[in-house]
Amino acid sequence: MLPPEKFIKCGDLAEIMMSYCDVGDLQQLACASRRQSKDVRAYLKHRLCRVAGQYFENADELLDILRTCDAVISGSTALHLLLPERGTPWTPKDLDIYVPLATSRFLLNRLQYEGYTIHSQLQTNVVNYTYSHVHGVVVVCKGQRKIDVVISRTSTALSPIFQFHSTAVMNFVSADTIFCSYPKLTLRRLSLVNAGPLYCSLDRRAILDAVRKYQTRGIQYIRCQDLHGVKNTCKVSTRTITDAAMMWINLEGLPRASHSFLDVFRQFGVLDLQWNLGGMTCGLEGGFCRPPVEVIEEESALLSQGEFADSEGEQETV
Repeated sequence: MLPPEKFIKCGDLAEIMMSYCDVGDLQQLACASRRQSKDVRAYLKHRLCRVAGQYFENADELLDILRTCDAVISGSTALHLLLPERGTPWTPKDLDIYVPLATSRFLLNRLQYEGYTIHSQLQTNVVNYTYSHVHGVVVVCKGQRKIDVVISRTSTALSPIFQFHSTAVMNFVSADTIFCSYPKLTLRRLSLVNAGPLYCSLDRRAILDAVRKYQTRGIQYIRCQDLHGVKNTCKVSTRTITDAAMMWINLEGLPRASHSFLDVFRQFGVLDLQWNLGGMTCGLEGGFCRPPVEVIEEESALLSQGEFADSEGEQETV
């Protein structure tokens, strides 16, 4: 008989098993029982805290920054958290934080308080294309640690994410939410190209390099027409962050999966966000569209102030 220390504890065995699962598998596992739901929540929070621990002495600091600044993590780190911990052979080299312009100064002050220094600042007209939702990018460093702070020009940190070059990186992680916009593709390591930025960007080489980077990480790019049997994946389909094709994982309420307009408003201050993929129009030879992204605001304050009525009066006068 083996000595007791040779046996794996049940908790350790469960963690090993979950480390081979993507977030879609974990969401299904959480539906099995209350115990499984509790274990999955703890595992996902543990993974997020390990990411935070790479950049902060206290992992709670990052979560508090995300929560108080209405900020989210996106890019490679968010994609890595969606995929199985084991069996994903690459790791992110830096952290991308997206933040609204209104809270960007407070977020940068928090990072500087944690010992980070500003390495560079890039304006939108240098790093992106004219209709980008990115106001600017600030790179901060602390030794070998690097964080890219992407400042949104809209009222939400989310809108620049849906102008990314690939659907595989149209994901984000907040202090208590994991979101994937194309789970039927991303969790199978498949992606569509959002070609609008490629045509309109001032730096096409950087976008092509980014696409190649994800190819080397196992992402396979496919054509839109190959996916017409999969609902809500066609390039001309208008998508929203509240439609049925999304994957929302609430780290506090798992296995609860639905995300209503009210949920989005409470967490991000907007009612919804809509987008289409850009580039050559599917099914229309020679057609082209840029990738529109529209933030649906809650504007009851304007209504109460009579601004809508004033604008209608001006139109009638003209």
